Amino acid sequence: MHVSAGTGLLSMIFSPLVRLYTVTDIPALLPLIRKNISHTFPDWRQPTKPGCNISVEELDWLALQAASQSFRPRLLPSGGAVDLILVVDCIYHPSLLPALVETIDVLAITEKTAVVVVVELRSEDVIRIFLELWLRKSTWRIWRVGGELLKINYAMWIGWKVSK
Repeated sequence: MHVSAGTGLLSMIFSPLVRLYTVTDIPALLPLIRKNISHTFPDWRQPTKPGCNISVEELDWLALQAASQSFRPRLLPSGGAVDLILVVDCIYHPSLLPALVETIDVLAITEKTAVVVVVELRSEDVIRIFLELWLRKSTWRIWRVGGELLKINYAMWIGWKVSK
């Protein structure tokens, strides 16, 4: 599972439920994330201790987008195949959206990786641009999750990358 980390809260919540949880963000934020995880799981870097299944790694969307196809694997988090990508509250600035969509597309494995995008409804235009960019990728099926679940100014989509 990969996610842009914010403060690392989701990794702490999901840690008991998954085999491996990789938290990703830009290099400048990784020390804060590690510090926050350490407050909840003091021994998280030791095998068999609570939180030991959390990995904190760099993932810079802009660097990944700018990299050549042959160099991209060096920029991806380690850990092998990704079953689930959580994108939570990462859609806020239009200039970052192409890089975010490209990162989702590169990380997702066709017919294997589910993507869950949760966004606060700040700007309708920014969300529309994100969805248009994601839908332009012809290999994606995307569903809106709605109803009673998200009546609190948030929206959610689930994406599945399919064979052409």
